[in-house]
Amino acid sequence: MVVVALWASVSLAEALVGPGVGNADTLISEGSRLYNKKQYAKAADQYLKATRVAPATLNTYLQLGRAMVQAKQLQRGCYAYRVYLKVSPETPDRKKASAESDQCERQLKNAKGQPPDLGQKYVETRAAFFAQLDKGVVMGPAGAAEELRTLVKDGFLGPDLADMAQKLGSAAVLEAEGIHKRALANEKLAAETLRSARPLFQIAADSGVTAGNSAGVTAFLDGLAEFGERDFKRATQHFGEAAKADPANKEYAFYRALSLYHAGDKLAALKALEADLKDDPRTAVLRTSLALGNSPEVGASELERLLFSTRFPPEK
Repeated sequence: MVVVALWASVSLAEALVGPGVGNADTLISEGSRLYNKKQYAKAADQYLKATRVAPATLNTYLQLGRAMVQAKQLQRGCYAYRVYLKVSPETPDRKKASAESDQCERQLKNAKGQPPDLGQKYVETRAAFFAQLDKGVVMGPAGAAEELRTLVKDGFLGPDLADMAQKLGSAAVLEAEGIHKRALANEKLAAETLRSARPLFQIAADSGVTAGNSAGVTAFLDGLAEFGERDFKRATQHFGEAAKADPANKEYAFYRALSLYHAGDKLAALKALEADLKDDPRTAVLRTSLALGNSPEVGASELERLLFSTRFPPEK
């Protein structure tokens, strides 16, 4: 059925709210073009997406309501009118919209074959969303992210969609960054926990919330998961990606060297440390360790230099 296909067009891989959905001006312009060509269902699809890009743009709800009424989608059209009238200030447009809404409601009373009114379901899903958010349950089949996705899929409309998405995205970023902080503090975390940062950042992006450090954080945490699984080749690659994404975080470079060391390439590990962490005491320790293994005399010299520099560091 066209109505169902239009209203349930949000896939699991699609952005929910914000710029990821598209460009609001482009969507509205295309919707108007299709409306003028009397392709009302297709126009409604464009307007519906525009409400998700910019939920606070009130006039889009009015355009959506008109397109849906023309497409004989009276249940959804009347709902769009109600949303517009609830938040619109007193203007000539609102007065005209009120008359159109009354006419839509009268037609709806006698209409057949319309989808059910989802008003009560919206209330229940919104309540579940905030309940899960309060408990800190962002992901999972009953998590806040899934509740918001259900709302969008079911065609929920309103300016408060932006606030809900912002809260969800911020919670997802906070959880992901918390995992990162714990990992850097050397807390032992399960691979599943480490890898959960990537979908958390994706939830944030799908909600229109961006985190500038997400690329480095997710690469580092994926690398830690692989390191724990002794997949040192992939771990080295991910630590390298993390160091490239955030050169200021020297721990990423250290873990890349550590992964090389555990992979058996100790010389490459030392070269990596000397390139990125020249003055780090861990670099001096590895240099001394390798020197002791290669030559007792050279190793003793390196050890003496290490101990002396630790006891009497050079003045800066």
